[in-house]
Amino acid sequence: MQHIVVFRDESVYASHASACLAANGDLLVAFRQAPFEHIFAHVHPRATVGLIRSKDLGHTWEEYTTAFDPGEGTNLNDPSLTTLRDGTIILTVFTTPCPRDPEGWGDQALPVRGNDYYYVPTERHILVCRSRDHGYTWEGPFQVPFKMAGVFGAVVELEAGSILMPITARIEEPNKEAALLIRSEDQGRTWSFYSTITTWTGGDQEALTFGLPSVVAYDKEHFLAVGWTVAVSGTLVTHSFDGGKTWEPVQPVDTRGSCMHLCVTSRGTTLMSYGYREKPFGIRVLPSYDQGRTWDIRKAAALRSDGAMRDLGYPWTIELPNGKLFCVYYFNVNETQKPYYKEQAALALCEKWGLDPDLYTYRTAGLRFIAATIFTEDELKELAGTGIPEPAACAEGPTLL
Repeated sequence: MQHIVVFRDESVYASHASACLAANGDLLVAFRQAPFEHIFAHVHPRATVGLIRSKDLGHTWEEYTTAFDPGEGTNLNDPSLTTLRDGTIILTVFTTPCPRDPEGWGDQALPVRGNDYYYVPTERHILVCRSRDHGYTWEGPFQVPFKMAGVFGAVVELEAGSILMPITARIEEPNKEAALLIRSEDQGRTWSFYSTITTWTGGDQEALTFGLPSVVAYDKEHFLAVGWTVAVSGTLVTHSFDGGKTWEPVQPVDTRGSCMHLCVTSRGTTLMSYGYREKPFGIRVLPSYDQGRTWDIRKAAALRSDGAMRDLGYPWTIELPNGKLFCVYYFNVNETQKPYYKEQAALALCEKWGLDPDLYTYRTAGLRFIAATIFTEDELKELAGTGIPEPAACAEGPTLL
């Protein structure tokens, strides 16, 4: 097993990574990048999608570029990559207005704590870009016509050539939100409703939310979906046996994880990777050997447990041509030297906004960077049991907004 640094820049807050293999064999990683600030947040008016490339399956990285820039005053999150069978790469993100001046937005504009700008969550939208030259140039963006929508997981390509995207969105019922599958028959240019995975009452802290869903298809009938919830144990799972048109009731899996991603290996193993935002902070993977029907938490493996604090995760796992697994994520570790961090400036902001500096600054943890772990299924089995949730949850952490 090998841990590597994919991208690190002391002027950049780097987070929310995904990966794909381009048709030419290059390994691509996309991630959210925003200017470094002393009070960290997942909202910034100059957020863009960074893209970095490896021509040797992750050993070295080159050709770092900005793949998508929504422009001043727009935040973006969770850039996600999928390579289709014809080599087209689909890039999805969700965006939110992020004005420096709230005038004109009324009470829809909410302050980003610790920073002098705002965000407008009621105007969240998904955008889609696509590349036909292995990620060098991009068409779009094309807007997805769903309200308050978010996306994290890869798109699913059907045999007929259309694609399905798992999203969360506000639906027509008052105060209702849902995990949905939406469909495109023109490689991401236009989208329509396909099915509802599950629904919940928006704003209800006890609701079984199905946030940022990830979906895989085992065949044309059997689909598996996982979602992130804070109401029970971290993870909810559900199956469809009619091609994603209808879904079984959601069931909890006791991971206590955050933001799950699914990968089906060539051996037929289903890997659920997730961030672990309790002590010891890190990255974990839970395998299923029966197409997601059962998940034995005693087999959970900790790829890393050396995170300095909970602002990490969103892992994304793909299989490489050599049979190894590549899991990319954003991370932080303890650093004794922090030339990028001006503590007095950060403490002044915390005092102004009433924030805990241990949770909202780099005082107790280092720079956020994009990292990856390369491992094999046999190594994962050797780690079985190291990712069992700890007996007690750690103290409250930041909302990251």
